[in-house]
Amino acid sequence: MQSHKPPMAGQTLHLVRLTTPFAMAVLCLWALSTRIDLPSFGELGALLGGIQTWQWLVACGATAISFWALGRYDSVAHRHLQTGLDGPQARKAGMAAIAFSQFVGFGLFTGAYARWRLVPGLTAMLAAQLTGLVALTFIAALTLLSGLAMLLFPPFPGFALLGAGLVAASLAIAAISFLVPELSWGRITLRWPSLRAMVALSFWALIDVVAAGSALWILLPAGIDLSLGSLLTVYCVALGAAILSSAPGGTGPLELAVLSLLPGHDSASLLAALLAFRLVYYALPAALACAMMVLPSRLRDLRAPISDISLLGARRACATSLPDHRPCAETGIIRQNGGHVQAFGFNQLAMLDSPQLSLALFDPLSGEIAETFDPLQHYAQQRNTTACFYKCSARSALAARQAGWVVLRIASEAVIAPPNFSEAGSRHRQLRRKLRHAEKAGLTVRPAPDSRPLAQMAALDQAWQDRHGGARGSTMGRFEANYLASQRVFLAWQEERIIGFVSLHVAANEWCLDLIRICPDAPDGTGHILVRAAIAAASEAQIPRLSLAAVPDHHFASRLDPGLRRFKACFAPSWQPRYMACPSWAAMVLAGLELLRLVHRPGPVIPAARPAASTDAGSDTNTDTPYIAADWAISAGPESARAS
Repeated sequence: MQSHKPPMAGQTLHLVRLTTPFAMAVLCLWALSTRIDLPSFGELGALLGGIQTWQWLVACGATAISFWALGRYDSVAHRHLQTGLDGPQARKAGMAAIAFSQFVGFGLFTGAYARWRLVPGLTAMLAAQLTGLVALTFIAALTLLSGLAMLLFPPFPGFALLGAGLVAASLAIAAISFLVPELSWGRITLRWPSLRAMVALSFWALIDVVAAGSALWILLPAGIDLSLGSLLTVYCVALGAAILSSAPGGTGPLELAVLSLLPGHDSASLLAALLAFRLVYYALPAALACAMMVLPSRLRDLRAPISDISLLGARRACATSLPDHRPCAETGIIRQNGGHVQAFGFNQLAMLDSPQLSLALFDPLSGEIAETFDPLQHYAQQRNTTACFYKCSARSALAARQAGWVVLRIASEAVIAPPNFSEAGSRHRQLRRKLRHAEKAGLTVRPAPDSRPLAQMAALDQAWQDRHGGARGSTMGRFEANYLASQRVFLAWQEERIIGFVSLHVAANEWCLDLIRICPDAPDGTGHILVRAAIAAASEAQIPRLSLAAVPDHHFASRLDPGLRRFKACFAPSWQPRYMACPSWAAMVLAGLELLRLVHRPGPVIPAARPAASTDAGSDTNTDTPYIAADWAISAGPESARAS
């Protein structure tokens, strides 16, 4: 379909975009000339001559600190976009790009061009995304800093209230970004920076603004009595106006804002200080940036050097590469939730990456956990996230504490030895009663056939979700055909109707309970007979350890589904503590909040990669564990499960 838009319309719009910043600068300078009597060149020269040499030198030092912080700011942006180019060269390029763009104007275009030219390996599109991210996040950080400055050093009485509003709005945006980490418009998906990235961006923006404002304050002539705090408040507001105007160097809006917010001071002295500030903070860095852009050969390293030797040999593999001989079968959860296997040398971790966390699940798949703490922290740093071990064993928790991490007991795992399991004895009295109820209801449990009744199972899963308010996710499995293809599945039948099923992660020496789906009108004891059938199958397969998975075990555990603990306690398991470990208590709090969000507000189910040997979604074969004992059934009985 052809557009009926006149060709000249596009050219006119383009011309308006180009001329608007210049028009804004001219308009602001005209407004400034109507408010004050502009000093002559001779008066400005005399005022500039009165600035002492030490003031120029200290202002240059403050400028250097400001641009150093801006380079670090670019590093955080590189990590958010996962460019792989974070390092000294990229930081220098960021400093040069900001110096060049703030002097020339049209920051989005000139900044993107400078980064593209100075960072080999950075595509034009990625340079534009990086520049846009830096611009938008800096405005957001400046909004927060302006609000704090207005609260602490209000230039006028009403500014404190305005500052409180800006701080509240900034905190609200941060909370929204945590709860909704991605925004989608059609095919475009925007990912908010993590909270750790936001804190880092705000910190570096604070260093930048304080250093730049200090440079201006140092250059004030002796006749102006103005505190640093008051000037920083004014500078924050003026800098925001200059950035939003896109005028070359912020010329016009910056001067107009400063002189309007400081009406009681000598305007000629303020203009002289602003002119000196422009020479130090704009002209000098821009000259250095132009030199770098003319001779960019000094920035030729494509990738950031690895600063941590423990990351040598780090590699990432898909979840289907999980080894069969692994200590924890439950690591199979990463097959569903976008997880992967991360190797640091010979040490392998089952990993789940989220907007806030780099989460290592359970104990290492192989190697020594003591050798994973530093590389995991470095890995998390490269993603602007927090490192965390989740549901690790007591041995791993002790190693984490010895490494300086903080540790918190969060759960207890119910473990059974299938070859030695029996319903006899007083400890299994409740289990025997539940199994008798299931027997009277005529329930039969069988392993799911190779061609699984996925439609019936899906309907049962939906009925279960409708009753329980949805399925939890991320660290818990959810119903999906490919995901179940790598698991053992047992179905509970009442005549020709499926009324429940369970699935188990499988490894060479362990099975672990995953999904439990029971029909809302299922007879009492349905879940118990399903688990009892799984125990019998594990015993026949000579599996030495079967995990019923973990239940919460902390100060608030009694309020979190106590029925789940009672259900598992019927099997008289051995309860083993499980821990959460993070580098600091602040990281622990953030990790806890993120885990709550991931579990209770999971995203859409992502189809798992099929097992390598699978031929269809209903197959129960996989490269790790062959499907055995496919032709037997469990019927409820008071003392034992029988094979037929």
